[in-house]
Amino acid sequence: MSAFLEVASASKAFGGIHAVEDMDFAMAEGEICGVIGPNGSGKTTLLGLLSGTYRPDRGTIRLKGRRIDRLSAHRTVQQGVARTFQTSRLLFRWPLAANLAAAAAARPIAQGGPTAEPGELLALVGLAGRGGAICSSLSNAEQRLAMVAVALATRPHLMLLDEPAVGMSPSEATALAGVIRRIRDERGATIIIVEHNMHFMMGLAERIMAMNAGRKLAEGTPAEIRRDPGVIAAYLGA
Repeated sequence: MSAFLEVASASKAFGGIHAVEDMDFAMAEGEICGVIGPNGSGKTTLLGLLSGTYRPDRGTIRLKGRRIDRLSAHRTVQQGVARTFQTSRLLFRWPLAANLAAAAAARPIAQGGPTAEPGELLALVGLAGRGGAICSSLSNAEQRLAMVAVALATRPHLMLLDEPAVGMSPSEATALAGVIRRIRDERGATIIIVEHNMHFMMGLAERIMAMNAGRKLAEGTPAEIRRDPGVIAAYLGA
């Protein structure tokens, strides 16, 4: 049986800089996987390859057995891939509920994925009753949660979260971790998280990939990654 997500020899260069090189990994459906690494290690470029923002120079990416590496970003959304970004991509002058509606329109119901009312999605991420709020009025933590809700509105099979806990307090990050687990458990999503908050990541991800200089440096459970000498030297600084 093929994996839910399969990445084989995926590579992307910008000029002479190899942002991602010979990336290989696979994920099972329903898994939560973390990606860590120092700045410039290729983490966000990897998410760009998975989401259709970039096309790999070589290699393949398959979701549920179908190649998605030559699809544009809006086509990958229609295949069930949703992504959040390091910085807010909300429509700030719009109410939050209108942001959700715009996202839902990007993937017609006929294309699959579990449906949900906007209020249900907002309750899932901890923003119950906030659908009428103008997005510019939301706090930083609320904006991070709102972006997750907007991604969920496309009914994804695969969610790509790029630094979802940035700017959050420890208690806010803990609440976000609970939200991500509920998304997996209640919505059936498979999730990849890029994050620098190591406490957040080590307590949430079931498996972690460490990247350095565009390549996969190590892969394993959080406990294995903590002990890996190469990861310690490249990222953890101990």
